[in-house]
Amino acid sequence: MYLLNKSIFSYCIIFSTFFMYGQNDCKCHNTNTTEDNLNYSNRDSISVFKTINEYKNAQNEGCFFKSLILEFEFYCSEKKIDKAADLLAEIERAYKKTNDCKNQFTYDLYASKALFYRKTSHLEKMSEFSFLALSEAEKLKDSQKQIEALNHIVHLFTRMQESEKNWSYIKRAQDLILQQVDSINLIKNYRWLALVYEHEYTRTERKTLLDSTELFINISKKEALKHNINYELALLYRAQEAISYHRGDIINGLKYIDSGIYYAKKIKGIKSIGPYYIAKAYDHWDLGQLKAAEKWTDTAIYYDKKYDLKTDIGGRMAMQISASEIYEGIGETKKALSTYKNYNKLKDSLLKQKRIEIVNELETKYKTELKDSEIKSLSQQQIIADLELTNKKAKIKRLTFWFVLIALLLILLLFITKMIQLKKTRQRNKELKIALERQIQLEKELSDVRDEIAQDFHDDLGNKLARISLLSNLVSGEASIDDPKVKSKLKQITEDANGLYKGTRDFVFSLKSNSDYIEVVATYLSDFGEDFFGKTKVKFIVEKNIDSNKKLPHYWNKQLVFIFKEALTNALKHSKCQEIKLSFVLKNNTLKISCIDDGIGISETDLKSSNGLSNMKNRAQKIGGQLTIDSVLNKGTTITFIGKIN
Repeated sequence: MYLLNKSIFSYCIIFSTFFMYGQNDCKCHNTNTTEDNLNYSNRDSISVFKTINEYKNAQNEGCFFKSLILEFEFYCSEKKIDKAADLLAEIERAYKKTNDCKNQFTYDLYASKALFYRKTSHLEKMSEFSFLALSEAEKLKDSQKQIEALNHIVHLFTRMQESEKNWSYIKRAQDLILQQVDSINLIKNYRWLALVYEHEYTRTERKTLLDSTELFINISKKEALKHNINYELALLYRAQEAISYHRGDIINGLKYIDSGIYYAKKIKGIKSIGPYYIAKAYDHWDLGQLKAAEKWTDTAIYYDKKYDLKTDIGGRMAMQISASEIYEGIGETKKALSTYKNYNKLKDSLLKQKRIEIVNELETKYKTELKDSEIKSLSQQQIIADLELTNKKAKIKRLTFWFVLIALLLILLLFITKMIQLKKTRQRNKELKIALERQIQLEKELSDVRDEIAQDFHDDLGNKLARISLLSNLVSGEASIDDPKVKSKLKQITEDANGLYKGTRDFVFSLKSNSDYIEVVATYLSDFGEDFFGKTKVKFIVEKNIDSNKKLPHYWNKQLVFIFKEALTNALKHSKCQEIKLSFVLKNNTLKISCIDDGIGISETDLKSSNGLSNMKNRAQKIGGQLTIDSVLNKGTTITFIGKIN
């Protein structure tokens, strides 16, 4: 086929013919986009080159440019990078020669460059031309061209390990894809959506992404089966295997990867089916089927050697390291070591390969400039100036390479430092956790001791006080005691015993471990008030606005009970009130308790001289709170405690 071995002479003839075409005829009216896409998707070289020849013979500037694009894309798909580079140079020369069609051809030039640098892993150049291509596609308002440019951008950020930037571009492409009707474009576009959604799941583990991935696969697979596109079907079944793997359904995953292998083998031209067998080996490994895992790993290595793609070092490295991992996992140490050595050789050659690529790039540029000089009759001085510029660029690239290498070493050093700091932090956290657990245990033991003391105190002292009160009542009621003085003393004993017994109840309450909570204290004071005012005509009201049942600081419960029992008692004895309200408010760790009556109030003299009120204020100060007494004659008295719970 002479098309695969063009001479410079034949290119000159084509270019001279090219400029005889109508300068304003920028569109190729012979184009059948659906048929072109179908032939390209099926990797049918005969049909592809038949179409290319038809376009070149159409005597139309747009068709000629289209033929160069199709041939370039075919060589990229076949991973024939040298031929693709020659075609890219021809595309650029054709673009420079045209005047009237630049607006129509600009996108194709930028998109071709983005694809070429994608295939050669030149991410900086790929970034530049991907965004230029997207800008041109937007100007043309061509949705498919925008989708293709967005595809390059998403791939770019994925390779740069900056996938978090991708989501907005993915959603933008998805909106354009959902509006499409061309079934051939739908196949590759929905398949692409499925793959990027599956990648997003591996990054975020959002399960809804798997459902979307499955939906896109089903839409794409339906059309791919209709048109019998083996390349797309192989990728789609491989994606379905990945979904099954993520969901833990390894059995179905094996069925899908077998289907993927079936269609991958039917792809024409250059193909790499090793990754399919590696996926199958992983599934068998997860199922504990070690012999099968070894068999399919061996098969993957075989195909990796058979299709030894010199340009795809990254893919071969991934294959070797995956095989090494499986071999090690199933106990095949010798094979694991061998594949790991292959991985290291590829890794070591990567830098060398990058240097070779730089040299080749300079050589290609030199040849391109030499051809341009023949076509354009450039002067010798211009050629020298261009070579000097090329050398400067080469120096910049070498400096950039060493700068990146040093930066990587610094990053590695920083990473090691961070790991050491993280280890120390984990050790400190472990020690803090142990100390916290000890503190919790001590608090529990203290609570148990408090509850036990409270129970013993109640059973012992409380029962004896109750017995003293009962016996004094019995003695004072006997008829044989007629002496009024004796009876008066017995009555005093009874009253003292009863008073002491009631006092011990407050003390026992403060000892209990659960009495430290505000809800328990509020309930205790409310019960006291209802019992205390239950036999009087005074109306007793309780209001609570507590946002959470906070634990009070140590010793608060006892002081609060004493303060507000004293306040309620004084209100009944002295205020002559008709209504009394006890209010509890806890917000933002600030506790406010108020005792409000509508009685006669307290005079300013009594406020200053009352020992009872002074004692209440002292109790509030002991626990770091503040007690205020607001009284208006004939309107009532409000006693308020405010304290901050730390």
